[in-house]
Amino acid sequence: MGDSAAGFITPCRAGTFEFDVVTNALVWSDALFEIYGYDPGSVTPTTELLIDAAHPDDRAQAAKVLATTLASGTGCVHAHRIITPARQVRHIVIVGSPLTNQDTGTVRFTGYAVDVTRTTENVVTESVNDAVQSVLASRAVIEQAKGALMFAFGVDADTAFGVLSWQSQTHNLKLRSLAEQVVRDLQTFDPTADDVKSGVSHLLLTAHERLVR
Repeated sequence: MGDSAAGFITPCRAGTFEFDVVTNALVWSDALFEIYGYDPGSVTPTTELLIDAAHPDDRAQAAKVLATTLASGTGCVHAHRIITPARQVRHIVIVGSPLTNQDTGTVRFTGYAVDVTRTTENVVTESVNDAVQSVLASRAVIEQAKGALMFAFGVDADTAFGVLSWQSQTHNLKLRSLAEQVVRDLQTFDPTADDVKSGVSHLLLTAHERLVR
C-alpha cells in the first residue's frame, strides 16, 4: 500500500470478515476487532453483535440491510455508525460480496469494513492529502464515481471515496481504472429503477470483473 504513483490510496483503516451461511460462523481480522473496539479474539463475532454495536438511530436500518443481504444472496454496501464498548462513536462502511455454489447457492459472504470516522469528521492526514494530490489528473472521473455512490447510498464524499479506494485495493486495481469502469457501467444503468441502491451496489461490487487489465 501507499504507492500513490500507481493510483492506490489508503484514506482510512479497514478490517476483513468472512461469514459462513451454513454454519453461521463469522470470522473477523484483528483490524476489525479493533475497529469495533475489542482486543483481537476477546469476543466471538456474531451477527447479533454487529446489530447490537450499531448506533441506536442506525440499528433498525443495519438489521434490515443484513437480513435482506442474507436472504437475497446479493452483495451490499452499507454505511452506518457503531458504538464501541468504550462508548466511542465510529462511522463505518461495510462492503460484502457473496460466494456461491452452483448447487446450493450462497455459501459465504466475504468483505471488509472501512472505518471512515476521521474522514467523516474532516480530519485529513498528510499522507491522504499527498495521495489525493497525486491523482488530480484523474479527479474528474473519480468525482463522477464518488457522486454516484453518494447519491445511491446517501453517504458523504469522504465515505464514497473510502469505499472506492478499498475496493480498488481489494482487487489490486488503480483507483482511476476502477472509477472509469464504474462510470461506464452507470451509463447503461436505469436511474428510475425501483432499487437504485441495490443496482449500484451490484455494479460497484462486480466492476472489477468487467475491467480489462
